[in-house]
Amino acid sequence: MSRPPRPGRPPLWLLGIAIGFLVALWVLREALMPFFVAMVLAYLLLPLVERLARRVRRPLAVLSILAVAGGLLALVLWLLVPWLLDQLGRLVDSVPVWRGAIEARVGPWLQNHPWIAQKLREGIEAFDPMVLVTGLRNAGVGLLQWFLRAVSLVLVPVILYFLLMDGHLALKALEGLIPPRHRERVGRMAAEIHRRLGGYIRGQVGVALAMSVLQGIGLAVLGVPYAWLLGLVAGFSNFVPYSPYITALPPALLLLGLGGAGALKLLGAVVVFAVIQKAEALYFTPVWVGRSSNLHPLEVLLAVLAFGFAFGLLGLVFAVPLMIVVKVAFEELRRDYKDLAWFRGE
Repeated sequence: MSRPPRPGRPPLWLLGIAIGFLVALWVLREALMPFFVAMVLAYLLLPLVERLARRVRRPLAVLSILAVAGGLLALVLWLLVPWLLDQLGRLVDSVPVWRGAIEARVGPWLQNHPWIAQKLREGIEAFDPMVLVTGLRNAGVGLLQWFLRAVSLVLVPVILYFLLMDGHLALKALEGLIPPRHRERVGRMAAEIHRRLGGYIRGQVGVALAMSVLQGIGLAVLGVPYAWLLGLVAGFSNFVPYSPYITALPPALLLLGLGGAGALKLLGAVVVFAVIQKAEALYFTPVWVGRSSNLHPLEVLLAVLAFGFAFGLLGLVFAVPLMIVVKVAFEELRRDYKDLAWFRGE
């Protein structure tokens, strides 16, 4: 004899499981990185798979899209990696020249301010070599961790295949675990989150490519060394809102300064950078992302600060997607609040 369903609030153990699941995600965040990467790629490729699956069987559609995407990625790497290595090699070769330029500019200034030179000498004499040893040891551990992460990324294509192939089945299985009285509401929230996240990720990739090209052109016109490399950094660091102001502009100004550029040229670099960033904020992001995230710039800034402080680099990268989830949940709670008899004055 089946037990009749018990009405009321969810049991406390269910809340405990949810909290434990979130804690496990945080503890295993490094190991789960391939899943996060595969999910981002799935959002990019899913519309193509769905369109092709209307004409051919889904396994063939998934394999075809993955083959084309893999071929394009291999072509980009084949063209990009040698260029990047060449740029980095030139960067390393330029270090002695920059050192001489710094000494030529700073040396006379230090002679006129001997107390600063004295402080620098005292700092060098007080330097503990063990700090360098510890730093090298930590760097070795960091390199090992990055190697393990690179190895784990090999799993991304496998995970991506199963997400594109069976992701909708997994969602249906999860839907069956939701109480029937809440199923429609949770499904509506999940669909809205899925729509906003998909639009944000696909649009942001296009914005990153456009910003890379525009920044590269602008810096190249000004004669900034390694302009295209800096443009690439500026474009793709744009996934973390406001970060190009740190990752690209200061290096560009430094390279111009070491090359003997005057104040007018330095100001020109700042103006070009500001204009392109403003174009991104006023045109590219609203049009290409389509305002799908439905986030105000202040909400984006709050997300970057809050999730960055809480979760570090991963928090910065996933700040906007996490804020999208938070805002959809908040909008749902706001509707509940406005439906209260107390709010309506009844």
